[in-house]
Amino acid sequence: MAAAAVMMVSTAEAAPLPPFPPVNVCGVIVEQSWVPAESVPGQKGFSGSLGHDRTFPAHHRIVLEHYTGIDATTARRINGFLSMPELSDINRVALRLPTDNPELLRGVHRLCVEDFTIRGDEGGTWTTYGRLVPTQ
Repeated sequence: MAAAAVMMVSTAEAAPLPPFPPVNVCGVIVEQSWVPAESVPGQKGFSGSLGHDRTFPAHHRIVLEHYTGIDATTARRINGFLSMPELSDINRVALRLPTDNPELLRGVHRLCVEDFTIRGDEGGTWTTYGRLVPTQ
């Protein structure tokens, strides 16, 4: 019986994140850092992206305060998907913005991110956006 349970766990299907439709979010950048691309080896016996070698793209990790365009529930969902749930308690939202350009947000203090979305499964989380609009 235990062997059957182990077999079921190791061959279970990938669990994708629940659908997350694109959102537009604006806010004041209170934290930012650029993270280079990272390659992660797959884990033997797992399905989905966790079972395969994968590369997480280079990205800016930003935290927005005084955000608009989304409600608190959506912000909590984003923070949870990006493993930053503690930010929801202080009305902030974290975003990952894929880019190879570490200077992309240099001098930007307020930003609107259009068509931001999140996809992923147990092997990782990937984000995309349509356009970045620095604002005053």
